[in-house]
Amino acid sequence: AENENAKLPAEKRSNEARAFGVTVENDTKNVGGPGSDQAYSNGLRLSYVYARDHIPFWAPKFVTEHSYLRKALAEAQANFGVGLNHQFFTPNNTQLAQLQRGDRPYAAWLNIAFSVNVKDDFRSQNLELSLGTIGPAAMGESVQNGFHRLIGTDFAQGWGTQINNEPAVQLSYQQRIHFLSFRNSLGPWFDLIPVFGGGLGNVFIGLHSGMIARVGINLPDDFGPARPSSGESTSFVSPTLIAEDPKPSYYMFAGARGNAVARNIFLDGNTFRPSHRVTKYPFTAETEAGVGIQIMPVSLVWRFVVRSPDFEENSGFNSFASVGITYFTR
Repeated sequence: AENENAKLPAEKRSNEARAFGVTVENDTKNVGGPGSDQAYSNGLRLSYVYARDHIPFWAPKFVTEHSYLRKALAEAQANFGVGLNHQFFTPNNTQLAQLQRGDRPYAAWLNIAFSVNVKDDFRSQNLELSLGTIGPAAMGESVQNGFHRLIGTDFAQGWGTQINNEPAVQLSYQQRIHFLSFRNSLGPWFDLIPVFGGGLGNVFIGLHSGMIARVGINLPDDFGPARPSSGESTSFVSPTLIAEDPKPSYYMFAGARGNAVARNIFLDGNTFRPSHRVTKYPFTAETEAGVGIQIMPVSLVWRFVVRSPDFEENSGFNSFASVGITYFTR
């Protein structure tokens, strides 16, 4: 149903956008990764972000009636979103069928996520609730080996040792701030965006903070690119008014982030049943660098991510690439 409190003028309401997104994260060379097929092996997110004047049927009334969100909805400063996510993790050696006690467990996570993003010119806040499953029901084995069959490579042999089935409930929050921005005659050309947030659930408990810097030609009017493996959703690429003759955007970006981790089911194993686990580090770090192009109605972002070791049994750094495509439509 449409938000009865929204007071957008009719000429603006007709230009309101919604967005469809696809993001693939993988360590294969096909998307620019290292070609290692280990650790965080694959991630996929299919997403939809509603126009700013739309409240979806699934949004709980007690949420939309909260005074803070009700005001944001009335001022057309909020977007709801929904996404389907699939991630899986593997040890370094995928050719061994037996349990590898010195390496991370096989694990997969399948979930549907519901989000709301509230923003103004200075700040963007995203809250997301994901509901799903971890374990064999998340179909990590069939997805990975099905893809390997398609491209003619060896199967991962150790999925029989993966962590057990478990319902997965995860709440994630992230805030971004337009801390610094410079403009010229072509539009914004540089900005600095602090990032901080955290997660709470049986999948992950922890906090993170960091910074993203962008430089380019006519930077997009958003709070920087998002990726599903970082507790954030594509709501940060939020649909706004589509101009009649929008200017294209070209930019490079780089970022760094520190993580404090109290729980990570992909390292700690199942919550309620015994399963294979490793000794995680309580603090980790990651860096990213990439490029973005936005020629309406399409936005394309590529990035390369490097993560510090996240458990004691393996001292190696891990890396992967990410490709995200967003399509905006009225």
